[in-house]
Amino acid sequence: MKRVFLMCLLIASLSFSQTLKSPEEFLGFKVGADYKIADYETISKYFKHLSENSKKITFEIIGKTSQGRDMFMSVISTEENIANVAKYKAIVKKLSDPRYITDAEAAQLAKDGKIVVLITCNIHSNEIASSQMSMEFAYKLVSGTASEKSNKALNDVLFVIMPSINPDGTTMIVNWYNKYLNTEFDGASMPYLYHIYSGHDNNRDWFMFNLKETQNVVKVAFHDLIPQIWLDEHQMGSTGARLFVVPYKDPINPNVNPLIWRWQSILGGMSALDLQKQNKTGIITQALFEGWWEGPASDCGLWHNQIAMLSEMASANVASPIFIDSAEVRVNPELATYDIRTNYPSPWRGGWWRLRDIVDYELILTASLLETAASHKEDLLLDYYRMGKEAIEEGKKGNPFAYVIPRDQKDPQTTSKMMEMLQMGGVEVNWTDKEFKLGSTIYPANSYIIYTAQPYGKYVKDLFEEQRYPDLRKSRSETPIRPYDVAGWTMPYLMGIKFSMIEKPFSLDVKLLSDANYTVGNVEESIGNYFVVPSGSNINSALINKLQKQNIPVFWNTSKINELSEGSVFVTVNETSKKALSDIAKGLHIKISSVNLSDKSVLKELKKVRVGLYQSFSASMDEGWTRLLLENYQFDFKTMVNKDFKNKKIKDQFDVIIIPDMSGEIIKTGKPSGDNARFYRPKPAEYEGGIEKEGLENLKNFVEKDGGYVITLGQACNFAIEDIGLKVTNVLKTVKPEEFYCPGSLVKMNVNNSHPIGYGFDPEVIGYLSNNIAFSTSVPYGEFDRSVVSRYPTSNLLKSGFLLGEDYLFRRASIVDVKQKKGHVILFGFKVQNRHQTFGTFKFLFNAIHSAGLSL
Repeated sequence: MKRVFLMCLLIASLSFSQTLKSPEEFLGFKVGADYKIADYETISKYFKHLSENSKKITFEIIGKTSQGRDMFMSVISTEENIANVAKYKAIVKKLSDPRYITDAEAAQLAKDGKIVVLITCNIHSNEIASSQMSMEFAYKLVSGTASEKSNKALNDVLFVIMPSINPDGTTMIVNWYNKYLNTEFDGASMPYLYHIYSGHDNNRDWFMFNLKETQNVVKVAFHDLIPQIWLDEHQMGSTGARLFVVPYKDPINPNVNPLIWRWQSILGGMSALDLQKQNKTGIITQALFEGWWEGPASDCGLWHNQIAMLSEMASANVASPIFIDSAEVRVNPELATYDIRTNYPSPWRGGWWRLRDIVDYELILTASLLETAASHKEDLLLDYYRMGKEAIEEGKKGNPFAYVIPRDQKDPQTTSKMMEMLQMGGVEVNWTDKEFKLGSTIYPANSYIIYTAQPYGKYVKDLFEEQRYPDLRKSRSETPIRPYDVAGWTMPYLMGIKFSMIEKPFSLDVKLLSDANYTVGNVEESIGNYFVVPSGSNINSALINKLQKQNIPVFWNTSKINELSEGSVFVTVNETSKKALSDIAKGLHIKISSVNLSDKSVLKELKKVRVGLYQSFSASMDEGWTRLLLENYQFDFKTMVNKDFKNKKIKDQFDVIIIPDMSGEIIKTGKPSGDNARFYRPKPAEYEGGIEKEGLENLKNFVEKDGGYVITLGQACNFAIEDIGLKVTNVLKTVKPEEFYCPGSLVKMNVNNSHPIGYGFDPEVIGYLSNNIAFSTSVPYGEFDRSVVSRYPTSNLLKSGFLLGEDYLFRRASIVDVKQKKGHVILFGFKVQNRHQTFGTFKFLFNAIHSAGLSL
């Protein structure tokens, strides 16, 4: 009988091994082989193959990508754990909210539960190794060929892997790489973004959640499986250290529970130790990367009681080997090639570096995380519970206790949009439809109430408070220590939303919302001759654009009418407009009223304008974000490329041209200048060049002779000033960084809201500044004129972030409308549409586009 049983096991084992293919068998090449990479479709098919032939892995579609691909994840564990995933998800859900369980219950749940570990790979598509590694790692776990320690770890871990969180870009990169491999263009960068809207900036979206891919991941991370550990695997530059692992360098965010920083040190330290044991050198910690702001995927979990971590591998040339000479000039002294330091005790000495090397490091790194998580399972689950409990207790004490956000303010749709974003991030949002009084302050009915006494209370606090990036210099004479990215991101400031912070505890009858409670849009029964929507809301532009697409005339008032500020939207009352508005109002959440207007001279029709958005073959992220913004607000526009500027009569096709944030050299020649020029690799002829001298002349004629409008964003303002020849100066262009420095911060500005570009704004606005751009203008004469739409005040500019040398900005202009002979050039010195996040200043761009229609 025993022999029969053993024979059955042998047959089953042989059958299994013949069915379950290794990545090498499936792909036809070894993972990480020189010049060989799998695209997303192939990776997806392989994980589906694993799930069809093993009960230790799932294959789950988590949503669609921006280009419509299926985005998936897999959960790997023991067969028993996979069969009981729902049970373990429920346990984690209970641990995530300590308001409903006791400490004793939490301790029992930690014993009974499984720790959830999430690995996200390949958000940056040219950082290809982790997507390839994921196949081999999954196979080892599923087939039982991983180490004994890793196999055993699955008893206590639900291992969640997303092989790429930018699937569209993975396939783009693979296709581009394969197309030009072994040609003269081998190694040239793609001429288009590897995320259709954001490119590399898809890793800056993780508190605003504008991208579909981001939304898919946070639905899993904050609502569904809810991991306690989240590692986001990246690659960095090729020289210097081979791998960065946590802990981060200073500064670290003060709203993160200290337990997370301690666990980062343990998990990162164990992975460095395990790599060292296998003779992998070049591991560095506490360098270059910091745990400061909300934007990256690697960090967004920090405020959700998750041990969120980043790893950064040195890169090859996609899948092509490179040779690194240890004597090469170091790009960044923090990532030294050979200096021995306490955070870098075993330097890498140079030599050949291959995709397979990266895969090998990442296999060890990922296995170490899995094994360490399993060995500390109960502690990690209990600390997860403890961090949520501490957040709640801290919120109960107050300071802050709650935030009150009236929905019915100048831009109610954006106010509700902010609530939607917070809910995506797992925040509880409450509602009251009654006016209430606390102390001597009366708060309006129809207000959102957000308490900090909730598991993600520190996330709320971090988004609502003003940031102050620490000045870490030893003396004022030193160059400021630069944040890795953004210094200030206070969400209501970014979105132009008024709110109140309440310090002390109070009691109020509120309703917990399951959605963002948008205004119910409608059209009131007409009692006048014009339908009207007050100025001030971003969504007004979507309304204008939808009406213009139906050829329904739209008007702005150019002076105030009773309580209606300039730039309110007027539409003549008739059956056609009433039907159109009835269809539009509900979808846009707009309440449309009517007025009886006898003096029509204050109205001016907004003609529909033909908009072109310039797209360089140097792949501008700012262009991508701007394109997404225009699409989301229903603008009808076309992408312009270099050849479109060869047309001597650009005005025959376009009324408005938008040039995103990019240098003049990129615009004119398609090539970077200065230090960046040495890294440029030629692209195929159809992607080379810029608008060139001919295009520049045609652009100048478009403005000066044909009356066209050019809108320039960020660094493109310098191009407009110097190459179109504006009587404007950028006073910051030659100022040194030790004298003026603003690394992405929120600052105050004063607005001329009687100018069409300033319509609908309050006299003071908060804008996002990250460029060294501020304007002085010359006294106009003849065929030239200029209007300053916004300027910086004379003191206390900084609202959130870091600003050195604010006196350089005092009274300087930040938006200028230059009349250049027959046309206009509009200069936006600060980022009015930065990363689709600055909702509070979107209207500047929208108004600039619409205002061109006033002169047609």
